Amino acid sequence: MKSFSLFFFCVFLFSINTKAQKRKIYKINPGEKVTDIITRDEKFAYPDFISGKVYLRNETYYPAKLNYNSLFGEMQFIDPKGDTLSLADENTIKLIVINADTFYYSKGYLKQIKDYGAIKLAKMQFFSFVNRQKIGGFGEVTSASIDTYNSISGSSYFKDLVAKELLSIAVNTVFYVGDKFNNFKELNKKNLVEFYSKNEKEVQAYLKRNKIDFSNEQEILKMLTDFNFASTQ
Repeated sequence: MKSFSLFFFCVFLFSINTKAQKRKIYKINPGEKVTDIITRDEKFAYPDFISGKVYLRNETYYPAKLNYNSLFGEMQFIDPKGDTLSLADENTIKLIVINADTFYYSKGYLKQIKDYGAIKLAKMQFFSFVNRQKIGGFGEVTSASIDTYNSISGSSYFKDLVAKELLSIAVNTVFYVGDKFNNFKELNKKNLVEFYSKNEKEVQAYLKRNKIDFSNEQEILKMLTDFNFASTQ
């Protein structure tokens, strides 16, 4: 993989709590490459690379055919030679538009779900380790050496990874809320109350009456529509 010439490639490492997420688990057997197990449809946001624009914080933009690769955690594009490249130096990106979709970068790529004006709802999709199990001398799986992971690896890690043990990885979806300046935080009760600080009593009362699953997109959408407050903070 090459990197977009106008950016510097950066590898990011971050942790996200995913214990409440319903995740699809993929098993990678010893000797198998992760990239051979995860299909194109499972790792890319769109069936094909789509014309879009990358807007930078310096108010310039660049058109490109783009697609989000959730396995690598990268926004990729096709260059004039037909090579698949990855955007880098992501902190210079203001937003990315692909068709009717808008992506932001905040320690990972967030796809906007809905813009309520005072608050934005977005989600991040990525792959992470779940566990690993050693294979015994007679081919048996040893259950005594299971390590649990709750974080995504650096973007370059899955690209060339060949399993030496029985690995399990999962696709995750985590929701975020952002303000009008596109500052995003993971969606949870604490951060939600902070965003709606002027209406804290109403928010607290709503959450007490309604047990919201912050991993359920439909419940989140209904909650934010029900709030319908004029502004935050």
